[in-house]
Amino acid sequence: MRPLLSLLLAASLVTLASAREGLREIIHPKADVPAFRVLLPADWTDSVDANGNLLLANDGRTANFSFSFVRSSDPTAALDQLAKAILTGAVVSPWDSREPAEISGHRGYKYGALVRHSNGVEVHAELVLVAVGDKHIASCALLLNPRVPRTDETLARLVQAAVAIIPTP
Repeated sequence: MRPLLSLLLAASLVTLASAREGLREIIHPKADVPAFRVLLPADWTDSVDANGNLLLANDGRTANFSFSFVRSSDPTAALDQLAKAILTGAVVSPWDSREPAEISGHRGYKYGALVRHSNGVEVHAELVLVAVGDKHIASCALLLNPRVPRTDETLARLVQAAVAIIPTP
């Protein structure tokens, strides 16, 4: 059932994005595995920050993503600790919700939180952390501005649903 759902979501993303000049595929990191495979609308921006995180944003900057891998000697046991560290600034500490999640069959959790930045701005954060093998944790964070237009949120959720992990050979 999951492959069918992923296929339908990817098809929906292609349909929605075709009205916005198509899709781009990004593989990150390019020279290492595991890696993320992300399909995003052509008008979204992408960059890599000084820490090696892949950053994506829609044109209005109301939907933003951050992708990264973290090495861990026990990835499954470290998920909650890493979530607490990433969600620093959550209004309800450490998070509002925690539910099972997966990316490409790798299991973990999705954490939801309202995060207040030091400048007082609040965003809704959805952090998906999954154990990848016995050495890595994959992190996919979606940050939504409280005033994100519904169409932009839908498109961001389609991008999120189509994220894949390219495994270590």
